[in-house]
Amino acid sequence: MAAVAARAGVALNTVYTSVGGKPALIEALVDESTTDETIESALAAMAGSTDPAGILRRLASTTGEVTRRQAGTLRILLENRTAEPVVAAAADRATARYRARLHQVAAHLAALGAVPADTARTEQILWFYFGTGAWTTVRELGWDWPEAADWLATQATTALLKPGAAG
Repeated sequence: MAAVAARAGVALNTVYTSVGGKPALIEALVDESTTDETIESALAAMAGSTDPAGILRRLASTTGEVTRRQAGTLRILLENRTAEPVVAAAADRATARYRARLHQVAAHLAALGAVPADTARTEQILWFYFGTGAWTTVRELGWDWPEAADWLATQATTALLKPGAAG
């Protein structure tokens, strides 16, 4: 909390008065990162699409964009989850929200008849390709965001879609 106050250039009491304690600050970070307006806009666009490969391209670009913008929050959650129970709980909530949105995309792909797997397995495969671990890995390899999004979308399309559904 002292580091937050110092970075904001305010007194420590100002942080506690305006945000609350560490649990409230962590929850605010999670809420901000998981309610990004880009997410809802992309979900609506994907829900209205009948192009399975296009849905996966949009999912790749959107998850990459949001992950890039929220990298600081993700780093805090992932690096501190084992040391702080409050952070672990917040990280679990953020992950559950992320996976619930991937489940929505999986259900839409299943409804389109584009995937051979059921919705639960499709969501797991989406998490494999577009979850935080995938983005962390491609960034550690030095890939730029667009290159990573293109590659992940191509791999997910190959892994998930029935022949002929890839457009």
